[in-house]
Amino acid sequence: MDKRERNSKLACRRRSAKQPRGGIALLICLFVLSLASVWTVNMFQSATVYQSALRNTMEYEQALYLANAGVHHALAELETDVIWRGTVTAGSYPATGSYSATAVNGATSDTVEITATGVAGGATRRLQATVSVN
Repeated sequence: MDKRERNSKLACRRRSAKQPRGGIALLICLFVLSLASVWTVNMFQSATVYQSALRNTMEYEQALYLANAGVHHALAELETDVIWRGTVTAGSYPATGSYSATAVNGATSDTVEITATGVAGGATRRLQATVSVN
């Protein structure tokens, strides 16, 4: 065996000894990449849940304000006409909200029961008020 053949065989052995390192580096890169992917997906999912909760809270508050507007609308009708009893409605506030309020005679002759319902998105709130009329 001459010198060239020996050097060639040694080079082949060296290359084969270094190959597992390349495989380990690939596995480490894949592991780090999968961790980064899981972290990114989790971050986006958390942001989506947060935005959904925020939207629900906003709709809940808007429905309360719309129900309050219904009570005030019925009160305005009663101020105009003390013997008025009935239902008032309004819609599309601010974009998807609406309210309705109903005034009926109360437990005593000088009271009126007002029940108002406000709807905003998927949230519904109901308010009841007892008003004394003279």
